[in-house]
Amino acid sequence: MIEVNLLEQVEGFYSAAWDKLMINGVLVFVALAIVAPVVFYAVNFKMLASRIKQRLEVVKMELIADIRRENRDELAQVKQDFYNKSKALKSMSLHLEANNLLKDNKIEQAAANYLEAIRGYLHGKDFVNFRLLVNTMIDKCLPNLNKAQLINVFRRIDTTEDDYFAELKKIDRSEYAKPEIIELRLQIELVDPAPIE
Repeated sequence: MIEVNLLEQVEGFYSAAWDKLMINGVLVFVALAIVAPVVFYAVNFKMLASRIKQRLEVVKMELIADIRRENRDELAQVKQDFYNKSKALKSMSLHLEANNLLKDNKIEQAAANYLEAIRGYLHGKDFVNFRLLVNTMIDKCLPNLNKAQLINVFRRIDTTEDDYFAELKKIDRSEYAKPEIIELRLQIELVDPAPIE
């Protein structure tokens, strides 16, 4: 009986150990099969969220830079438009003053104002008044001026004939006013060098 009792004790010991092994094995399996992936995904989710946040910051900064660049470009265009319109407005006053000077037979002063107004109208893209003044210069001023007087006219507007026409070409990037610029230049070159009596 001692042997049976001993065998029962050994069997009870191994049975209890086996049960503990099974319980611990199941717990380890559960830990490895369920908890580990959850922890792994949680860590990866935080890393992914961090990367997404960093990428969003980069995209946000790029977007802000693009918006600033667009605003800077638009602001530059508005400034240029304002500059051009202010030139056209100044040209209107020079135009009116030149008309009065022409009536008073002050041809050199009128021609200087007309040339300034022509440049301003071209800046402001006021091609109607630009053409009108080119024709006025050709028809009413140039026949009453000689080369020496023309040199004085260009001095009055702080430029030379060559610089003036180079500036007009630079302003007229689209070459919309090119025929009028060429015609005015040609007519100025044809002015008689002899003094007008």
